[in-house]
Amino acid sequence: MAMKSFNSLFAIMAILASLTLLIKTSHSSPVEVNYAPGPLSAYGKYLSNCASKLKPICGQEIFSGVFVGSHAVSDNCCHSLVNDMGKSCHVDLTKYGASSPTFKKNATEIMERCYKVWDYCSLVHLH
Repeated sequence: MAMKSFNSLFAIMAILASLTLLIKTSHSSPVEVNYAPGPLSAYGKYLSNCASKLKPICGQEIFSGVFVGSHAVSDNCCHSLVNDMGKSCHVDLTKYGASSPTFKKNATEIMERCYKVWDYCSLVHLH
């Protein structure tokens, strides 16, 4: 995945949400792809709204910090996460992304980093 080609973590999560809506699975047949986009579910709309709240550059930092564990989140992006996004959106987007086939095997570690980033950013926000 080329993270630099995306403007933010939330663009990535919105894409994951959209792709999930396009793929249908059943117990008796292989994966069937429906190329006609359907309307977003209420949860999809909620995640999309969450995604739109964060400053674009900060999505890359937060994605790296949470999903890869290889990047510290700057004070500026911590303020954006806490002020613009909020904890529920941060956690829900992370849970959604962690449940995708790409990240599912590391979901526990990803969620630990999600809360670690939130806790760190909450402290930065207070100063």
